[in-house]
Amino acid sequence: MNSKNLIIVMALAAIGLLAVNGCKLSVGDYQEKTNATEMRYMNENGDFRMPDNGDDARLAMDGLTIGGDKVKALSIDWIHDTVTIEAYDGTDVVVSEVSDKELNEFNSMYYSLSPEGELKILFCKPNTVMEKGTVMAKHLFVRVPRTMKLDKLVVDGMSHTLQMNGVSSQDLDLKGLLSSVEMDECELGKMEVGVTCSPTVEARFKQLPDKIELNSSGCIAVLYVPEDAGMTIDVDGYCMTFNSDLPIVRNGKKRVIGDGHCKIVAKRMCTALKIRTGNPEQLGNELWEDDDVHIEEVLIETLNKCVK
Repeated sequence: MNSKNLIIVMALAAIGLLAVNGCKLSVGDYQEKTNATEMRYMNENGDFRMPDNGDDARLAMDGLTIGGDKVKALSIDWIHDTVTIEAYDGTDVVVSEVSDKELNEFNSMYYSLSPEGELKILFCKPNTVMEKGTVMAKHLFVRVPRTMKLDKLVVDGMSHTLQMNGVSSQDLDLKGLLSSVEMDECELGKMEVGVTCSPTVEARFKQLPDKIELNSSGCIAVLYVPEDAGMTIDVDGYCMTFNSDLPIVRNGKKRVIGDGHCKIVAKRMCTALKIRTGNPEQLGNELWEDDDVHIEEVLIETLNKCVK
């Protein structure tokens, strides 16, 4: 496999697919959020350290089932591999995990439930230290009642993929080092996503959010939007490539599409911003149709940071 194909394969693993309503999408600065995440999860020797998330955390080695009427908010602190949150036709919140290694009381997931109804799910026992390079991969599965409307959903962690299907939450906060975000048929109020380990984003919207921020240097973004979409694009930084399937009216530095409802802001150097209508035949193709050496250089630099 040549170097460019390897870059494409690695970068495609970091593409996020979003289908959301009434939210804010933010692709944040890599360095700032990476430093904060490393301070939270690593000690001075570079070993992994599970934060102290409270003395009331309890072991859930065999999974967890809690009545949906007791859960008002969900907070997940997951480190490595995949988090899947999906709605189903039951009445309980059901949590389980699948690991590539044998689980014990230290590396199994833990949980706590506050009197106010906040359910916390932790990757492992608080204050557990694992030597550098020995953190296992675990897939977390959370099933919530289809009728449940969470007040808040928070997902944090070091390096993982997030999948959501049919979930409803008034407030959604995704942070840490997310490598991929996939959402389908989710009802969301306010949403903020910090995709810090990849400047490549492919998003498909049923309805545009109120605001989209592209704050990661070298960001390559392809946004699939409805044909009647309204956007105001404000590029404070520098955008090397910008094109749109929809007609654009220039207003000073701003570019306006339709009624201009959704505010799109690029505050740093944006390698490419493309506005597309309809659904892609295959995700990822649009990102690589331009054989531009600048795109390859940006990806090499970012991927080196992510795997350092």
